[in-house]
Amino acid sequence: MTTALRAEARKLFTTQVWFWLALLALGLTLLVASLISAFSEVDQGGVPIEALLNAAIGFAQLIAAVLGVIGITGEYRHLTATPTFLSVPRRGTVVGSKLLVYLTTGLLLGALCVGAAIAVAAPWLDARGFSVDLGAESTVRIIVGGILASGIYGVIGVGVGALLRNQVAAVVGIVIYLFVVEPILSAIPKVQEAYPYLPGGAASALTATEDPNVQSPVDLLEPWQGGLLLLAYGLVFAVLGSMLTVRRDVT
Repeated sequence: MTTALRAEARKLFTTQVWFWLALLALGLTLLVASLISAFSEVDQGGVPIEALLNAAIGFAQLIAAVLGVIGITGEYRHLTATPTFLSVPRRGTVVGSKLLVYLTTGLLLGALCVGAAIAVAAPWLDARGFSVDLGAESTVRIIVGGILASGIYGVIGVGVGALLRNQVAAVVGIVIYLFVVEPILSAIPKVQEAYPYLPGGAASALTATEDPNVQSPVDLLEPWQGGLLLLAYGLVFAVLGSMLTVRRDVT
């Protein structure tokens, strides 16, 4: 397992994909941090730092999921699956090592985006007269829950990639689901009650805030419930993907 983990880490960091995607997440975070810090008004109420942290975490979650997808679908796209599975005969070990690597990658991405958002926005907002309390319970919950959710999204990405194998389909599917399907479902009265039990709803529960300006349109689960549910999604995708990977012909 240790050898497989080292191999997966080398595969991740010997290409520039991780760098450019991480740079994209960081750039979007800095852009939103600058806009919120520059244009928020004190008399509008709300807590800009919490809204900003949620945005930064959203970028990290998306990129973590995309990296997880690429990490396994790239094996089929670039025809490296056969030597990979020959070097580690137990395919479940290969998938398990990818899950751990991209879980860690997601956690690091979450920490990077959160750290960048705080470094830029906290002093800026404080200078403009906002009360920025990074030790507040709601802020700590967003930071910790968001970083954990980013790691789990890395696991989900690996699972989805193992299920679909087609890199473009998996990446596009995740993007459409997160930015189109779930927002639509959360806005339709007849079906929005199901939103808290979807992956996005579970992730939102982990980072739920008392700020009415960034509240979900539906009642979310408790943070610990959302965390367990999101982890369950990740494990289900991973197990199904691992089972199918073990049974499929890689040629």
